[in-house]
Amino acid sequence: TILNAFKLFFTNEILDQIVLHRNLYAKRYFDQKIRSRQDSNSIKLDSHCCKPIDRIELESFIGLLIQSGVNRSNYELLYDHLWNISQSCPLYCATVSL
Repeated sequence: TILNAFKLFFTNEILDQIVLHRNLYAKRYFDQKIRSRQDSNSIKLDSHCCKPIDRIELESFIGLLIQSGVNRSNYELLYDHLWNISQSCPLYCATVSL
């Protein structure tokens, strides 16, 4: 199946490593942004600006990337087209909430 072919390249172990390192990078990046804004006495960033993801969310995102390539919608503006219920494939709106 298509899923089996995908899993040959993206095993659960590889996806778990991507999730782990994405979450570590995001935490480090946003912690640094918060510190730099606190040092400059500007408004603190919202603590919910970047939440950790899990493997299910990563697989969903990769699936959306593949589907956007199949639909040739990779150059559409995200908010204007892909998640606009009246203009896009329902898959986009159902997969990612805004």
